[in-house]
Amino acid sequence: MLPMKKLQILLVEGDLSTRNVARTQIKKHAAWTVSAEAETLAAAQELIRFRKFDLIVLDRSLAAEARIPVVPRIIATTPRARFVMLISNPSEQAVREDLRAGALGFLLKSECRNRLADAIKHAASGRRFFSGQISRIILRRFLYPTSNVEKIAGVSDGLTPRELEIVRLITLGNGNKQVAAQLGIAVRTAETHRANVMRKLNLHNLAEIMHYAIVRGLIEIDAASPRGVMPH
Repeated sequence: MLPMKKLQILLVEGDLSTRNVARTQIKKHAAWTVSAEAETLAAAQELIRFRKFDLIVLDRSLAAEARIPVVPRIIATTPRARFVMLISNPSEQAVREDLRAGALGFLLKSECRNRLADAIKHAASGRRFFSGQISRIILRRFLYPTSNVEKIAGVSDGLTPRELEIVRLITLGNGNKQVAAQLGIAVRTAETHRANVMRKLNLHNLAEIMHYAIVRGLIEIDAASPRGVMPH
């Protein structure tokens, strides 16, 4: 196994509890060092002026409080560093803005304890990382036209609870026989339910069913994309 890359990390987080969790997770890795901390963007910008960091873990809510898009400005002033964004309330606009600016890692603050290390590893190696709900935001943008995103994600689609369960089972790799066995119904009944789902949703293949299930939150992105990682 290759040795883990040494990282000098700046931790920028306004919430003390989250900052403590993040620091604890980072310190579990001998090659990683929290070399500085800041609880405001102003303090972070001052540190960045005089010190170099390999990676910056940044509280996105601090940027949301500013009246100007400060994240692109911070990233531009330290092009050598990789960025991992900690997000309280996911916003498609904010994620899109940070992606364009060059940020690589995105995860909810509530996922920090379990997923921060993964996000740092991927960002440090130049790979993008999206977890949980943030993955679904990204998928909505890539899989559906802008005008249809809110419609698909937010309105009733007329499926029964049984049909929703069948969609979930199908996206987890079950064929009609497996679906029938798990639900205790006849194979022909499972086939009928599947046909009804396709007709109601105007879907035509398994890929479209998978996309629908992810956007609707019927399955987590990790079930469809290992480790929550999206391609470059």
